[in-house]
Amino acid sequence: MVEKHGKTWRYDFLKEGMRHKKGGFKTKAEAIQAEAEARAGVKSTNMDFLRLCTGRLEDIELRRSKSHFIENKKLFKILMERWGKFPQITIDLVEDYLKEVAKTSKNLANKHLRLIKALFNYGIKRNWFYLNPTNGIDFFGINRSRKYIPPIEDIEKVLSLATEEQYDYLTIISLTIARVREINNLKWEDINFAENCLTLRTRKAKNSDVVERKIPMTPKVREILTKLEPKENEKEKQEYVFTNPRTKTNYDYRDKFLPNLCKKAEVKPFMYHALRHYGASKLSNAGVPLTDIQEILGHQRATTTDIYLQSIRNSLKESIKKLED
Repeated sequence: MVEKHGKTWRYDFLKEGMRHKKGGFKTKAEAIQAEAEARAGVKSTNMDFLRLCTGRLEDIELRRSKSHFIENKKLFKILMERWGKFPQITIDLVEDYLKEVAKTSKNLANKHLRLIKALFNYGIKRNWFYLNPTNGIDFFGINRSRKYIPPIEDIEKVLSLATEEQYDYLTIISLTIARVREINNLKWEDINFAENCLTLRTRKAKNSDVVERKIPMTPKVREILTKLEPKENEKEKQEYVFTNPRTKTNYDYRDKFLPNLCKKAEVKPFMYHALRHYGASKLSNAGVPLTDIQEILGHQRATTTDIYLQSIRNSLKESIKKLED
């Protein structure tokens, strides 16, 4: 289709599920000629790959988190643009793409390799494909830096500048050592004042099962939740503990206010995950057993918990002083 667009002309057509459009032509004749050339030059879409991406997205939307769905959707759009015209997706195509991404970020390239590997494994399970083109591709080596754990002074500075709602939100995260998404999805039905605990839920990366764990409430957590608890006749309207006033539903990910607070407080920026590292290290310094910390954090393996304990323990600080005795 050729149509007028402002003061210029453009063409816009669909072929095999793919949209092709271009504008800026001075005359209708130029647009018609360009459309004819575009139609002639369009290669057929790899419908098997299109079906794979579509099927995988539908499965992720049903089984996984919203953020994981969005992450895959963005990647698949890029891959369709790059690989959608090729009759077969080869290891060379995958490697070329990953090397290009790695020039900017090796971490991102490794993440995309995992997502692409999972994409083709999905197709193999359904007998749509027989080989995974990521087989034989190694992950990029990364110099893993220590996770930044903000000192308590910086956390207190940030909290002192927060609004009441922001203060409550950050305090609940800090004193439960929960994943931010677990707090975003926390419902009033998950709060048990009688047993003085709350239930956190997370979806594990290696399977689609939702895993629950109960966390005892500290006095401060109980105080905040008691204050926020809606009246009995309002509980049906307010399902989640923290509700986005704009969408009237739970938050997906709040990525702006914490960096802004750090900037205002003139402290090194940190995000919600740093609070989990800080909390885990604080428990370790207090002598809490690793197995208890593991259960509070919701880790399946103790080795994962140990990664969180990166601050220098008080016992080590005291021990190193003995070198000068």
